[in-house]
Amino acid sequence: MNSQSFTIDVRPAVETDADIVAGMARALSASDGGPPSRFSAAAFRRDGFGDKAAFHALVARIDGDPAGYAVYYWGYDTDSATRGVYLADLFVAEHCRRQGVGRALVAAVARAAHDDGGRWIFWSVLKRNKAARRFYRQIAPELRDVIVCAAFGASFDRIAGRG
Repeated sequence: MNSQSFTIDVRPAVETDADIVAGMARALSASDGGPPSRFSAAAFRRDGFGDKAAFHALVARIDGDPAGYAVYYWGYDTDSATRGVYLADLFVAEHCRRQGVGRALVAAVARAAHDDGGRWIFWSVLKRNKAARRFYRQIAPELRDVIVCAAFGASFDRIAGRG
């Protein structure tokens, strides 16, 4: 992006955004150094819409061109007895970075949560992703006393008694 004036537009994703969001999810996985994302356009349409949507998504555009996306879903904290959201994905296309797109997406997620009674937003970031950690530290502090645990694949199956 150049230093000329531009407009960032953030809006809720619609089903026709499926190919764009799935492509950006693949770019996010690649930038994280992980395996290719299995989040396809079909998965986006299947899981992001309807009465039992698993997530909400926002898309950002700069002057009409795709610039980034965010995926989030609701959670609950029993300590504070409050609802909030987990920001699962935040991605800004490389050529759009340092233009305010990431901040606009995070702010839009926070506003959406707040408007629906949410009181917090939570996310995780890979330790090795220094650029993302620098960005997130400008928004909120890293928690030092929390370790994030996760069960995927065989460990999840084992816990569920299915493996």
